[in-house]
This record gives sequence, C-alpha cells and structure tokens, in this order.
Amino acid sequence: MQEFLQQDLSSILLSISVLLGWFGISFVFLRILAILIKKILEAIFKNPNK
Repeated sequence: MQEFLQQDLSSILLSISVLLGWFGISFVFLRILAILIKKILEAIFKNPNK
C-alpha cells in the first residue's frame, strides 16, 4: 500500500510539472503572439499618417 501511494505521488507530481510546463509554453506563445499583433497594428496605423 505504501509503495502504491509513493508511486501515485510521483505520478501526480509528474502530471503537475507537465501541466505547469504546458502553461508556461502557452503563456510564452501567447505573449509572442500579442507582441507580433501589436507590431503589425502599429505598422498598419503608422503608414496612413505619413
């Protein structure tokens, strides 16, 4: 029983770390996407002003 709990705990920790990794990757991806959209919009709106 104790071995089962220990294995279960390690698998839970692994799952949590994988989820946190995916959250981190998605956060970075969304941040890069937001910066790209901002630069594109700035380029679009700066051109007519010239």
